[in-house]
Amino acid sequence: MDKKTIGGWIMYHEIKRLKLVNGLSYSAIAAYLGMNRRTVVKYSAMSEAEYEASLVKKGIRIKVLSNYESFVKDRLTAHPAASAAQVHDWLKEHHKDFPVIAPKTVYNFVMSIRQQYNIPLEETCRDYFVVEELPYGMQAQADFGQYILRNADERRKKVHFFVMMLSRSRMKFVRFSSIPFTSRTAVDAHEEAFKFFSGMPREVVYDQDRLFLTDENLGELLLTQVFKDYIFERDIRLYFCRKADPESKGKVENVVKFIKNNFLYGRAYYDIDLLQTQALGWLERTGNGMPHSTIRKIPLQEWNIEKEHLKSWAPVSLLPDFIYRYVRLDNTISFQGNFYSVPQGTFKKDVMVMIWLKGDELHIHDQQEQFLCKHMLAQSKGNVVINTDHKRDKSKKLKDLMVDIAALFINPALATQYFELIREVKGRYLRDQVQAIRDAIQGRNRDLVNKVLEKCIQGRYLGAVIFSELLTMHEEEDRFVSAPIGKVILLDPNCTKKAETRPDKSDLDAYEKAFNR
Repeated sequence: MDKKTIGGWIMYHEIKRLKLVNGLSYSAIAAYLGMNRRTVVKYSAMSEAEYEASLVKKGIRIKVLSNYESFVKDRLTAHPAASAAQVHDWLKEHHKDFPVIAPKTVYNFVMSIRQQYNIPLEETCRDYFVVEELPYGMQAQADFGQYILRNADERRKKVHFFVMMLSRSRMKFVRFSSIPFTSRTAVDAHEEAFKFFSGMPREVVYDQDRLFLTDENLGELLLTQVFKDYIFERDIRLYFCRKADPESKGKVENVVKFIKNNFLYGRAYYDIDLLQTQALGWLERTGNGMPHSTIRKIPLQEWNIEKEHLKSWAPVSLLPDFIYRYVRLDNTISFQGNFYSVPQGTFKKDVMVMIWLKGDELHIHDQQEQFLCKHMLAQSKGNVVINTDHKRDKSKKLKDLMVDIAALFINPALATQYFELIREVKGRYLRDQVQAIRDAIQGRNRDLVNKVLEKCIQGRYLGAVIFSELLTMHEEEDRFVSAPIGKVILLDPNCTKKAETRPDKSDLDAYEKAFNR
């Protein structure tokens, strides 16, 4: 008799005892034993013979997967560590007519086969052993994490963070970011951590993270170029854990959980700078200010000992403020798995642009450091970010337009100088400005136009509107100065008698005498 059958008989007799001896109701028995009331009613009405018959009937019940019993038995015998999900896949792979069935049904069937033929599930268990504490200043462990907070509007905001911890003292540092870390920003976070610790360890332990490592082949490490340059300068030993082996750096893994559960849980998000300030306060009072659960010492006090054993640290400027990228044939550049447009016409063979990363924005300049455009950083990979202002080649056409309009002036060089002055203050609207000036000078006196141009440059009156107003004002002044003189036109040129006739003039004294009378 197996354990399940023995348990069934114990349950049957317990129901009988509670009903007949203690006189409990069916509902009370069901509540006491944690059973369904209808099951209690059914078993109470059965005699021992009837209950035994029901067990026999249940034991010989035909299973849906009975036809596959030998296949499953052979597989489990050969591979005792196989899971029920893997057996399910084997059944579908080797039996094309295998019915669509719930995974739970397959699980129950596999477990019954294991019990029937005594095929226990082999469990792989890693053998652990306590390790000695490392010397002061020897090692730090680093890792990344992310968490979703709620802002004031109850909207979700994902934050990313970098963690580094000194292995001996358990002194911790965390740096938050509103966007995913890059190799460059991860290096910056290292520098902030070393400044926070007042020194550098001799070795740092990492996961095989794509920000640091492009490949690892039997111990041969292929580092990303940014991280490789940084490690060469800092002279730090690296240790990369094997894949799917978080226990190798379990100390910092626990710190990541500690930050999520103790600092971030229930915290509202306002902005990333405030969150970083709050994190540093939390480190001082709790993360580094409370006794560690393993070493039973306060990390801040232990760090006062360990910092004397750390390598000296001083800030260095390893990376330039910008990075170079080649302009592609379609007038885009590639950056962190995305493509960003540049003004059409920028592409030339082997032409490169300079990229500045400023917060969440990507600023693009040409090799003479002239600003070309900017984009918001894409939050995922595989995007093509296009500025609609880049879809036509305005740089070449605008230059030709300026040359053509300057040629309408008496002094084209002076006009070009004026256009360049306008570019300094209204660069985005230069095309509209020069076109408006062209419309304003059409049909106007060229000498007057040149006079207004000189006045605008001298007084730095920059813009098409003020240029047009000054031109109109000077035209009005000239009109009043040279007012036309009236001329008598004779109907009969041969007769001048009437033209020479002058009307009589009245004497004002006559009018005064008339008023006096």
